[in-house]
Amino acid sequence: MEQELTTSNKKPAGWLGTPVILKSLRDERGAALIAVLCFVVLVALLTASAVTLSQVGSYTSRTFADRSISAYISEGAAARVQWLVIADKKKFTSRILGETEYAAEVQERFMADGVQHKIDYYGIEIDVMINDMASGYDISDDNPSRQLESFKNMFYDNDEMQKDFNVFIDCLKDYTDADDFPQLNGKERTDYERLGLYPLPRNGKMQFREEIMLIPDFDKFFQPDMFGRLTSFKIISPPTMPRIGQGNSFFSASKDVIMSKCSFSSVQADKVMEARNQWINERIPLNQTLDLGILGTLKGAFSFNESGFFTIIVNASPGQGRAKRVLAVSMQIPTNITLPGIRYYEWILY
Repeated sequence: MEQELTTSNKKPAGWLGTPVILKSLRDERGAALIAVLCFVVLVALLTASAVTLSQVGSYTSRTFADRSISAYISEGAAARVQWLVIADKKKFTSRILGETEYAAEVQERFMADGVQHKIDYYGIEIDVMINDMASGYDISDDNPSRQLESFKNMFYDNDEMQKDFNVFIDCLKDYTDADDFPQLNGKERTDYERLGLYPLPRNGKMQFREEIMLIPDFDKFFQPDMFGRLTSFKIISPPTMPRIGQGNSFFSASKDVIMSKCSFSSVQADKVMEARNQWINERIPLNQTLDLGILGTLKGAFSFNESGFFTIIVNASPGQGRAKRVLAVSMQIPTNITLPGIRYYEWILY
């Protein structure tokens, strides 16, 4: 019996014992835990991504909705301002700009003088500015370079810029003239083809003022305004619409145009711009902020009377901190509207 018991307690060859089995089980449990933790992390990442995408979608939808609402508000406010201008013209026959004592006025005036207005549009405060369309260089004829001759005054002390501007003028002449013979420094069809701008040049009158941006090196001399509009140049009237007045409004003129037409230095032009900003923002008449000699020079070079053609710029938002839209519309506003009604030379929604 003792012999048998001894024999039965013998371990088979290769037996590693209970501790090894326990260690194996612990390893398996650790691997399973890692897999579970990875799955939990993956689920957390997917949940976070879903929440983020939902928030982005919500913000995007709200932004698009706000922009759509702002567009409707801008268009409605622009229509209202047109009627306010008509009412102002009927009540006040004098349309001289820059001299009105706004503090003495009981009723707010709506004139093409660049003054910042705040109007209540169904409980929403809207920023509005009214400018005169008759402003900037007129490049609508068959030789627009003649209108830009005075711009050379900007570079009286810079020979290199004068040389570059002469090249620009030659290219402008070639763009509108009817022949294919280039000016000394100009460009004709083959030159534009090399630039990848076929079928330029037009070889005729420009139809849009933005065409001047196609002239090589345009951006060396002219820049769009804060809204991206080429206010240094007058809007070109479509053939079926009335031609815009020939005057050049001071209140819509850029600093460069003021310098070139009045032969002012940059320092003098800065003082003029400061005085105009005081008129726009604080309604201080120009004769109180400008030297009479400078004011006389300005009145000799620019128009201080309304032309009857207006640009209305509306900056609207559904509420504070929400998406804004800017609308710029240009039109002739008569005292009495007759058929075909008010037609727009420009309608740009930013």
